[in-house]
Amino acid sequence: MRHRRVTAIGPILVCLLTCASAGAHAQTTADLFDRNTVHEIRLYVNSRELQQLRNHYLEDTYYTADFQWRSIRVRNVAIRSRGGASRNPSKPALRVDFNRFTTGQTFLGMTAVVLDNVWQDGTFVAESTAMAFFERMGQAAPRESFCRLFINNVYHGVYAIVESVNGDFVKRVLGESGGYLFSYQYHDPFYGEYLGDELAPYQRLFEAQTHELEAATILYSPIRDLFREVNHPDDAVWRDRVEQYVDLPRFITHAAIDVFLAENDGILGASGMNNFYLYRPAGSTRHRLFPWDKDNAFVNPQFDLLTRADENVLFRRAMAYADLRALYWQVLEECARSAAEDGWLEAEINRASALVDTAVRQDSRKPFSNDEFEQGVALLQQFARRRSNFVLQEIDKLRRTP
Repeated sequence: MRHRRVTAIGPILVCLLTCASAGAHAQTTADLFDRNTVHEIRLYVNSRELQQLRNHYLEDTYYTADFQWRSIRVRNVAIRSRGGASRNPSKPALRVDFNRFTTGQTFLGMTAVVLDNVWQDGTFVAESTAMAFFERMGQAAPRESFCRLFINNVYHGVYAIVESVNGDFVKRVLGESGGYLFSYQYHDPFYGEYLGDELAPYQRLFEAQTHELEAATILYSPIRDLFREVNHPDDAVWRDRVEQYVDLPRFITHAAIDVFLAENDGILGASGMNNFYLYRPAGSTRHRLFPWDKDNAFVNPQFDLLTRADENVLFRRAMAYADLRALYWQVLEECARSAAEDGWLEAEINRASALVDTAVRQDSRKPFSNDEFEQGVALLQQFARRRSNFVLQEIDKLRRTP
């Protein structure tokens, strides 16, 4: 009897365990980056290590934590403080690496994710809206959603869950692997000047995200050669030589979308180039860009279409070619029409701000008041109502300018 009862329970127990496991594995990155959900993420960190992270928030030291989303708990992950001006001890911006302390470990197939503290965006939705617009315009961009973050069961406020731009991202958006990916690191204003033949200045600006252990000559020689050719004095051969190292139509397209979004800290930023990733496929010297960190977008609905156009060497010289200049106006026009179509941009702002409204108001660690949140959203709505008309009118003027 006892033996029969054990064998009867065994299959049931196995089924229960299998079903639970299947339920967990049924979750996907599409679920995590569902922009219609405010998720809940919980981190469990040793209290001493958490205090060390707060005390040393300007450092990139990794600490051990457990990460939980829905029914999935990933143990022994690595977390560290991240960001530039967004770093702070109260509401830390975090990078989560799933495989740093446990080789081969992933979460939903990802090796890392960013928990952005939305410290510099009083609207909370500018960056996610900008990234959604890049996607709407057919460009590869990291996915974003929102969460309430709890650290050791203490609510730390609204965070953006941001897809890490790494080899996983490249495989998702381009279907390829083995390429060379670099994160641009802002230090001083850089406008695409040639920094000399030594590789060190380029290595300082472009941090390798893949192939980190390969020789600097392999990693950085094509980047050095890119900016050498960008600054080549001979206009007659400039385009042929530069297009060996950068996809000019893609660069112009990226710049046009940035400008439509009135991005003040992007490719044509107020302090030089910023907030992008540089990528080249394996076996190639030709680079392209991926967008990053758009919380300084939407600064003004009358943002000039040629703002700082003469400062960036690559943009200035590319715009000397009639077809690339025409492409720039075309993409801006497409942006204006796409944003206005069925009121998409305003609807997206309304949807996202309504989604996070309650969680934002309960976020006592944010550096903005609830009134400032409301005012910021109102300004975004005004931008959405006015930007497309302004852009279309300006393009018409500029196209008629000899």
